[in-house]
Amino acid sequence: MLGNEQYQHFQTFGFIVLRQFFTADEVATLSAEFEKGLDLAYAHRPFDGSERHWVPQMGPSTPLYASLLEDERFWSITAQLYGADAFAVGVDANRYVGDTRWHPDHRVDPTEDCYGIKFAFYLDPVGPDTGALRLVPGSHKNPLHDDLRAYIQEQGMELADIPSCASSSEPGDVVAFDVRCWHASFGGQRGRRMSTCVYYKNPETAAQERAARQRAQKSHQAPAQYRRPSDPLIHPHWIANHAGSPLRQRWIERLDAFGFLHPAA
Repeated sequence: MLGNEQYQHFQTFGFIVLRQFFTADEVATLSAEFEKGLDLAYAHRPFDGSERHWVPQMGPSTPLYASLLEDERFWSITAQLYGADAFAVGVDANRYVGDTRWHPDHRVDPTEDCYGIKFAFYLDPVGPDTGALRLVPGSHKNPLHDDLRAYIQEQGMELADIPSCASSSEPGDVVAFDVRCWHASFGGQRGRRMSTCVYYKNPETAAQERAARQRAQKSHQAPAQYRRPSDPLIHPHWIANHAGSPLRQRWIERLDAFGFLHPAA
């Protein structure tokens, strides 16, 4: 869990950097599984620096990654911030290419989109001008969230012109942020390695449930977007829950209810 000062920091600014969250041994294993997962997923299209590669890491070939969502270090923070009925969505691996535009992952209005927390970790050192995640403090709330949307659309701002905080990190560090925060990165090398664990707040109204179902259907477009149209969004091995985890089973039931397990017919 977060300490009181960390909790207040996150609530105010929408993000926090957790230093040396992973041990050196965990970083080594994650690095090996990162390469394995992406190499298997893109055997048909090896990385050449021309396009981003993305793959969920929830299958039997990447066991440490597949266990991260249930890791108490992640889950205790999620439950503290978004409630004990929050649910896990996925864990992934990315090889990035070029700059990432300013964007939030979700809108502020819960009737238009669901929201939650993303834990991002890089497997290589990143700094302000070498691909570190940049966030606009407080942009997970209105009016700043919507003001930024209008300002960026109207002004066509360059990445470096938006006042922001660059979350420099070393392997082992984790950046936790509300997915409604506006964020970007620039200056990073081709193929920079970044992974995320994502959880959503459980909807509380019928309108919020509709928004969650809409998000689920959009999510099913991701495998095709990243050149693997026949792959499922969530690996069947993870869904099978062979260890019988009650926590994972509850998540699976929520994912199924909102449509994350199967695209709409």
